[in-house]
Amino acid sequence: MIMDYIRSLLSLIFAISVMYMLLDCEIKHKKNRYLLGLYATVVLICDGFVLLNFGYTTFMKLYPLLVHLPVFLGFVFISKFKPIKVFFVHWTLVAITTSFSLVGLIISYFLGSGREIVIIVCYILYLPAWFLIFKYIRPPFLYMMRNSDKGWLEFCMIPISYSVLLYSASMYNLDNVIIGNILRNTVLIFILTLSAYILILRFFKQTREQLTLQNEQNLLMTQVAAAQIHFEALEESQEKTMLHRHDMRHHLNLINSYLLDNNQEAAQKYITEVEKTIEGAAVEKYCSNYTVNLVLSSYIAKAKNEQITVETEINLPENNAVSDMDLCVIFSNAIENAINACIVINSANDRTLKIVSNIKNNKLYIQITNSFDGSIIFVDDMPVSTDKNHGLGTKSIAAVVQKYAGVYTFSAEDRVFQASIIL
Repeated sequence: MIMDYIRSLLSLIFAISVMYMLLDCEIKHKKNRYLLGLYATVVLICDGFVLLNFGYTTFMKLYPLLVHLPVFLGFVFISKFKPIKVFFVHWTLVAITTSFSLVGLIISYFLGSGREIVIIVCYILYLPAWFLIFKYIRPPFLYMMRNSDKGWLEFCMIPISYSVLLYSASMYNLDNVIIGNILRNTVLIFILTLSAYILILRFFKQTREQLTLQNEQNLLMTQVAAAQIHFEALEESQEKTMLHRHDMRHHLNLINSYLLDNNQEAAQKYITEVEKTIEGAAVEKYCSNYTVNLVLSSYIAKAKNEQITVETEINLPENNAVSDMDLCVIFSNAIENAINACIVINSANDRTLKIVSNIKNNKLYIQITNSFDGSIIFVDDMPVSTDKNHGLGTKSIAAVVQKYAGVYTFSAEDRVFQASIIL
């Protein structure tokens, strides 16, 4: 019986740790940690009460209510994914942990051994299974949960069906499964479920490839748009320079005429006007990276034309580990989204945009903050838009960040939206 207790405890620890890994959980706030600790304490006290007063057999019969449900609710609280996705991961782990016992039962059946061999097999499988899940299952799971919101209810039917059938056959009691007919039926259910999961993983892989291709296409389109802005700004600057060079002879002749008439005041005034015109034609320097500077100059000029107060703190060197086009994708999309958000604010005094970029510890840090009015919808920590062809900007930014194995966060609080990127 003690070995059964240990097996159940290890199974629970394994399932919780794998769920934490697959759901990419991170408890940032101390308050949430305290609440989660209090919740776990209450659940353990209740489970201990049932176990001590009603026995191990009754406890296992009530296992879905006493363990599965509290664990699921706990992860709904700390996970950043939708409950339906947490539900799928939860029941997948239930199916995996019960399969360990099934493998042990199969080995025990052929060797003619008792339940001890089942428990030993479970002990052996926990650690390698954890590493296999981390290396091969976690990447496609996380990618699908972050990038797809369809089909999860149908996916859930597979592990639920498997777990319900196993529970109805054994009530999580090994002695009930050792009977030959039940074991054979259970093995058949396991094979069918395993086949279904192989198909799910293959579907995840194909969908990931399609989404990656789509992201690359969107990224390429954004890069082309950024390059177009670059060339338009360069062409405009060159065209203005040529016009000023062409007009310079006329300017000098007029200034010379003022000086011949000893009208120094008029000459000085005209020179000042010419200087202002030349300064207005020049591309303002925000950073040392030429390509990025052109993009910043274009968008910041647009923001100022929309009566948006712009504040910049940009220290971006000419050469970076991140390509110029990828930087243009990040800056152009983030600033364009910020401008669009500011434009709808009625009062021009409330329209603010701040662009910060610098390098710390060989990491490129970019933060773009803007005011907004209304509300922003987040799905899996990504801002989404119900408007057609909107919302691609943040996806393009995320695709670039993932390309460099970086980190990105989007947040909205007190009518201030912030995009933070580390590459």
